[in-house]
Amino acid sequence: AHEQPLVLYHCITNTMEVIILEDEHLAAKRLKRMLTDLDKKIEVLHMFETIQDTAEYLLNVAKQPDILFIDIHVADGNSFELFNILDVYPKVIFTTAYDEYAVQAFRKNAIDYLLKPLKIEELKQALSKVQLNVKPQAMHGLEQEYKSRFLIRFGTKLRSLKTQNISYIYSENKLSYFVDSQGHRIPSDYKLQDLETMLDPKYFFRINRQFIIHIDAVDQMMAHTKTRIKIGLKPAYKDSIVISTTKTPHFKKWLDR
Repeated sequence: AHEQPLVLYHCITNTMEVIILEDEHLAAKRLKRMLTDLDKKIEVLHMFETIQDTAEYLLNVAKQPDILFIDIHVADGNSFELFNILDVYPKVIFTTAYDEYAVQAFRKNAIDYLLKPLKIEELKQALSKVQLNVKPQAMHGLEQEYKSRFLIRFGTKLRSLKTQNISYIYSENKLSYFVDSQGHRIPSDYKLQDLETMLDPKYFFRINRQFIIHIDAVDQMMAHTKTRIKIGLKPAYKDSIVISTTKTPHFKKWLDR
């Protein structure tokens, strides 16, 4: 008997964008082929071999992919480190030869944990889970609440700061510094990727990997290249800040709304 073509249980109505973190070239190519064989509307945007390259892409891309396939052990370390660098918004499916990381994976809200060699039926079921996994907030139409005040702890010191008084936040030497409208600099243990989800995007924008700025903190703007902008901040920062190529069009739209 001839094998019937494999079709997803829940038909994908729109393109589903995928990123693969896998340092074995043949394994990455095989996964890509399996995905596109399952449904032609699945688009593998990029295949990365390192945590660093994956993190840089996710931090700078305008629109995050729908699914991230992650191997555990890759060229530059254990891929759980990715979750320490940034908030991972895509649905995550782990693909690995090691079964001992399953509990840790599901603590990261993984959709599925697939053991190598990958089986087409298990991959199909994992993709079906992605479509069924709808966040309650999106399902019920609840609006996200953003922080109006931060209680900033650093060492034994505590400082209360109203969000409306924050001019910008920047990272330096593995610390984040809040700068208020009076120019006071307050060190903190916060990570920028966590702060980005706490601040109202109407007023705050992450212009690059190092800075989140308030809309009123923009003092000067000038062309840096054809596709990049250099800005000055108030209160003044020691250097001019360059906005990345991928962020520039979104920054302009944010300012001109």
